[in-house]
Amino acid sequence: MKEATMGSRKAKIPAWAAALVCLAAAAGAADLKTLTRDLFAIPSTTGNEEILAARIRASLPKTLAVEADALGTIAVRFGEAPRTTLLLAGLDGVGHMVSGIRPDGYLTLDRPVPAPHARFDAYLLGQPVIISTAQGPVQGVVAQPSLHLLTQERRIALLEGFSLEEALVDVGARSEKEARAKGIEILDPVTYPAALTELAGEQWAGPGLGAKAAAAALVCAAEAATGRAAAGGSIIAWAAQTKLPARGRGARPAVGAVRAKETWRPVRTVVVDVIAAGKGDGFPFPGGGPVLVRSGSGPSALAGAVETAALAAAAPLQFVTRPVSSLERPFADPPAEVVTLALPVRFLHTPSEIVALGDLRSLRDILIRFLETGDGR
Repeated sequence: MKEATMGSRKAKIPAWAAALVCLAAAAGAADLKTLTRDLFAIPSTTGNEEILAARIRASLPKTLAVEADALGTIAVRFGEAPRTTLLLAGLDGVGHMVSGIRPDGYLTLDRPVPAPHARFDAYLLGQPVIISTAQGPVQGVVAQPSLHLLTQERRIALLEGFSLEEALVDVGARSEKEARAKGIEILDPVTYPAALTELAGEQWAGPGLGAKAAAAALVCAAEAATGRAAAGGSIIAWAAQTKLPARGRGARPAVGAVRAKETWRPVRTVVVDVIAAGKGDGFPFPGGGPVLVRSGSGPSALAGAVETAALAAAAPLQFVTRPVSSLERPFADPPAEVVTLALPVRFLHTPSEIVALGDLRSLRDILIRFLETGDGR
């Protein structure tokens, strides 16, 4: 059985996944769209980020020394300087895991982290899923009664009152022994199939697409910085366990962000993340460029440096003010500064997140320009 803790562990990459990573490394550097496709195809829930981290590591220029910690976070450093500037993206997405195997072969589910919204688990009903095991991926479906056979009261209760306690995954096994023979174990991650839908207007859709696209943009920025004069003291990191709240009361920071703060002690931090976008009646909006998110209205040299980078890249930029997020919180103590540069995503935290490729390219270009000048010093 896998270790239940997600605090500190050794990387466990199945042989089938390691082979895919090796093939990707042999293929060399990939363009932004190809890399986004590749990262999107890799399941990466909180506590199971090893394969995605290995794929990103394989995509980075071989001249870069990659640092790693016990959580699974990886990072590259560009020179030394008295003040450290950190660019940080997450490796993990919100997903599910196997919590039990019933005697009749059905799997029960749980979540390693809190749901991003109340309807998140209900999207599972009747949907295909992938169980990532040590032996390889196993396909299944989340059982759903035939709605037309139910009474109206039972139908409403199922759709509006669905909880993970009622979810069962059918993998075609008729017993616990058959399910385990497929390689399924407790804590194996359960995710939607990586089905990428290409829409009109250069838009892509898929489950968890936004965070994978943001991570890909940061990989491309690191690659570009290797061949240019990146500002000394810059660190690019892809953090594990960014969806897991740290212990404590009140507003809790993300575990991965806390560890990153302790490791690098950055003076200025740019969190590369995603933000919910509307269409027409919402703001920010897709196609309007990345979103510069701040937690205050006062002057910020770091926000100014990001704006300058956007101007230099001839990239559009949207602006939002909101409370400090769980990823920003560890870096927000003065005199340190933190901002978020976010990719706008329609239908965020649904099985059909939509990303405009123009926004993704702009995110990459702004990050590249920012790395050339660091935090504007």
